[in-house]
Amino acid sequence: LATIGSQSADGPVLRARHATSRLSLKTMNPAGPVRLVGWENDSIVVRGHVTKGEKFYLYGNDSSMKLGFDEHVDGRRNAPCDIVIYLPKDSKVAVKTVTGDITATDVSGWFYSVSGGIRIGGSASTIEVQSMSGNVDLNVVTPWVHARTGDGNMLVRGEPQDVDASTISGTLSIASPSIVRGQFGSVSGDVHYAGSPVAGAIFDFSNHSGAIDLLLAKSVSGVFALSSIVGAIENGFSGVRPIASTPHSVRVSLGRGGAQVAARTFKGTIRLRPQ
Repeated sequence: LATIGSQSADGPVLRARHATSRLSLKTMNPAGPVRLVGWENDSIVVRGHVTKGEKFYLYGNDSSMKLGFDEHVDGRRNAPCDIVIYLPKDSKVAVKTVTGDITATDVSGWFYSVSGGIRIGGSASTIEVQSMSGNVDLNVVTPWVHARTGDGNMLVRGEPQDVDASTISGTLSIASPSIVRGQFGSVSGDVHYAGSPVAGAIFDFSNHSGAIDLLLAKSVSGVFALSSIVGAIENGFSGVRPIASTPHSVRVSLGRGGAQVAARTFKGTIRLRPQ
């Protein structure tokens, strides 16, 4: 087992053992944070702090493991415990917390929290994220992202390629230059996009009562189809005449029209404006 002693700030070692490069790991921590770090070693090392009265477990084989803390069956609340997991980079994880934050670097898989925030960075093969009320921050290089939050805010950055992201009332912000296919939505939270879609990109923005704000680079190239049932549409590119326009829809071609972008709301405002 490699470099176990170099992460002493993460707490004492709770368990360490050999693991295959494609480890499948399930983790549960009801009342504390979980941090996961992908590394090049063929081992898993778990560090952390276990509160008196709580019991840490790890069981399974080299390719499939389960670890964490079970919820009390007698109705008692779990005391806060924190864990840091070092595991092979090609592992796939399923991580769940109730109130604790989840942080992951160079790890792929499924991440869920009831009220905790979720922050994912590094490289991954796939990312699926859901938090009912916590904030979500994705700064990851990956082919595919599926992310949901309710009342929390979400930020999508890094270099994902295919993104499906939405909130219910939280603000959704997208600031990534690499997205080729994007589906972004909210019910009442504002949706902000800043940048320039790549050539051939297909974006779909939808909202019910929140605003959709598209802040575009001056060099942007795309066809933008904007529509709202009762909301206002504001075209900030005053020097560009729309291809088509009605009281509740505008179609604008910018540059050579390389990307296809649709934005729809029921009663929210849609703004198209240059940086």
